[in-house]
Amino acid sequence: MKVVIGLAGSLGLLAVIATVLTLAALSQRIGEVRKRPPIYRGFYVGVVCLIAAFLIRFLRVSALLAPPEGPTFLNDDRFFLLAYHLPLFLGLTVSLVVTWRYWSWLLRERV
Repeated sequence: MKVVIGLAGSLGLLAVIATVLTLAALSQRIGEVRKRPPIYRGFYVGVVCLIAAFLIRFLRVSALLAPPEGPTFLNDDRFFLLAYHLPLFLGLTVSLVVTWRYWSWLLRERV
């Protein structure tokens, strides 16, 4: 059951990566129209961090299928904190800041 949940979580992370890439493309176009500096490149930094987190998560799921004498560092909580949660946090934080910089004008618009 842990393998199924791990794979579903990995697919969810791929969906987040696809969403950030979509926001990068939209922000690039909106930036060109509004003559904004190319801050949208921060999305790509976020995507790199998210891909690193995805790879570590996928490795950890594969460690669940490995025999017990497999690599033990993949089951270490400190390794998972530094290699998965930290890049995930950095990628999402960078993406959130860039999204706020590009799209906050929508909140100021009035109907």
